[in-house]
Amino acid sequence: MSNYSIAEIRELGQPASVMNRRVAEHWTGPAYLRKFSPYVSYIFLKLHFSPTSVTWLMVLLGWLASWILTNPALWAVFLVFVLAQVQMLLDCSDGEVARVTKKFNPAGIYVDRIGHYTTESFFAVAFGIRLFQNGDLRDVVWGLLLALLIVFNKLLNDLVHVTRALSGLEKLSENPKVAVPNNILLKSVKVLFKLLPIHKLFHSIELAFIFLISGLIQYFFIENFERFTLQFLTIAAFVVVVGHTAAILNSNRLKS
Repeated sequence: MSNYSIAEIRELGQPASVMNRRVAEHWTGPAYLRKFSPYVSYIFLKLHFSPTSVTWLMVLLGWLASWILTNPALWAVFLVFVLAQVQMLLDCSDGEVARVTKKFNPAGIYVDRIGHYTTESFFAVAFGIRLFQNGDLRDVVWGLLLALLIVFNKLLNDLVHVTRALSGLEKLSENPKVAVPNNILLKSVKVLFKLLPIHKLFHSIELAFIFLISGLIQYFFIENFERFTLQFLTIAAFVVVVGHTAAILNSNRLKS
């Protein structure tokens, strides 16, 4: 059956277990994208797209946005911002198609991870290339370093699951208390990160928004502001990686 109504797609594709989960759902989903994603899922269901094929579209769209970002023109950051929104919309839709059709494939999760890892790291590299066209090779180096830090920060979470699996521990609990550091100082730092959530700057949507604002500021007000933005993001990413590593090692995430 492919003739699902929008109401049925919402009911089957957006259960409470998905809408209320602590991790894995970007804030844009419940904020506004989940309001539109059933209409996109409706089209994919009508066309008999598999969930994994929708995920591959999400991946390819992220790569396209990264390539466009290398263009130094102002229109490029506008388009990248729009494409980042559409990519996240597809990220909502692939799961809805899977839940509606009951076609669950581990390969889909694998491809989804490829999409997020590559898009966010490609964004960093592409932004460095965008600036390099002004002639300074150091911009590319900053971009590559930012990409490395972004990937490493994402790996830290995956390594928790790998470590637990290799140690014979059960799946990590969704209870937020598990992620709270045991060290008093690190608890205070975690509270600070909640007030100043720089660790949330490195998703594709946030990066695209930052690139757009940075491009506008540089075009209208401050020369070389994009270069300052790239360097700030890289330093912030280093701080996040150090803090993230310390928080994991001092929490119960690696314990039974």
